[in-house]
Amino acid sequence: MSQTLALHHVDARTGLLRMRELLRPGGFLVVVGVARTTLPRDFLYDVAGVGANWAYRAVKGYWHHPSPTVWPPPVTYPQMRALATDLLPGSTYRRHLLFRYSLTWHK
Repeated sequence: MSQTLALHHVDARTGLLRMRELLRPGGFLVVVGVARTTLPRDFLYDVAGVGANWAYRAVKGYWHHPSPTVWPPPVTYPQMRALATDLLPGSTYRRHLLFRYSLTWHK
């Protein structure tokens, strides 16, 4: 199984194509990423995400990482879903709280 959490730091199409190429037959690819919001389509996800983020930070605190940040992410959620459909036939796309999506694909 291959997993990535950094796809939003590179060109999404190029990154997915490279991961698809590197994955052995029968392997699984799991991508957890962030994308850019499109309003009004993502409004309810964002409201839920803000609430969950506040609750999470109240319990866990805020972790400031030293890594460079790419914000806003270069692709939108609908664009990421379309890329996955095009490049990873049969992949599963899901939206999650805390401004995340996941892709799973079996080669």
